[in-house]
Amino acid sequence: MSDQGVSQGESTNSGTKEELTEDPGCAALAAVCQSAPSTCHPLHVDPATAPAGALGDDERAAVADLRARVAACIPLWGGRHPGMVAEAQAHLDDFTLHRFIVSRPQSIDAALDMFTSAMEWRATRGVSQIFTELHPRAVHGGGAASIRHAAARQFFYGGYGGVTKAKVPYFIERLGLADLAGMARQPRLLDLMFDAYVCHLEAIFRSVRSHAAAVGAFTRCVIVIDCAGLSFSTLRHIGIIKRVSKIGPPNFPEGSSRVLVMNAPVAVSATWAVISPLLPKRTQAKVSICSSWSSRSVLRDLIDDSELPEFLGGTQPSEKGLVARAEAVPADTIELPDSGTGSSSSSSSASPHDTPP
Repeated sequence: MSDQGVSQGESTNSGTKEELTEDPGCAALAAVCQSAPSTCHPLHVDPATAPAGALGDDERAAVADLRARVAACIPLWGGRHPGMVAEAQAHLDDFTLHRFIVSRPQSIDAALDMFTSAMEWRATRGVSQIFTELHPRAVHGGGAASIRHAAARQFFYGGYGGVTKAKVPYFIERLGLADLAGMARQPRLLDLMFDAYVCHLEAIFRSVRSHAAAVGAFTRCVIVIDCAGLSFSTLRHIGIIKRVSKIGPPNFPEGSSRVLVMNAPVAVSATWAVISPLLPKRTQAKVSICSSWSSRSVLRDLIDDSELPEFLGGTQPSEKGLVARAEAVPADTIELPDSGTGSSSSSSSASPHDTPP
């Protein structure tokens, strides 16, 4: 059994009344980002059918073709992984299938291959379970999940920021504060950070899927990467950055429309020259690198001050923010339990889509 709709099976008691009643898109985002999931099932969105005019005739025909091909394959997928069928059935809404088609425009066969691979990866990686365990609003009554959740909130560096002036979601990654050197010293913590990044990507994907269903239009988010505080230590661990950059494109297609790299020192351009060839050209085209002097005006054009956290020059109350704290990793080894989600470790049992080059 899977969660039906944006809010069914999801607690909404963490969202404010204003967030839940402002408009359907904001309500959908509050249900995904501001409320802890109550189950570890994949998310179905409702309505699953795009309204008339939201997709062109050719696009709608391509979606129907892909859905029919997936339906024909589903009976064969049960033996590949027990969770693969549930993942596939949860991602058959029009706008989600359209994301795979947009990402693989060469043919429906290519889109089907991408969908198949992504669903198998999601099931093998335990994406829905990771999202339930590490969601920012998750509450655990002690035990391994509670320890891992607390560590993810302390040392991870990303999260939901709010909405833009266009009322689409945006997410923040505080790459400049990420203690990649500290993570690299502690393999178990690094594994947890990869799980936290998967949770972050799933939050993005659930947000745009839910928002699109709620407003009846193809939605993509904006990602703000804050490089303030970036050090050569971060750049020395570019292997970690390269590794996480490979997870999103094949498994969470068309989740973002723009990626803004803010407060970027000169070294970021050199780093981007190394990372960008690993990404699809469509992803490369979305990225804009902004210097420290231009970042503030770029953000103000896009996002109201009330939706920007203070560290980006806004006035958003700290309690509303869901961005992890990105604290420095201590020298002493952090004792972390094994994952309680059943997901495979990023290093000990990695998938083809999240291994280093």
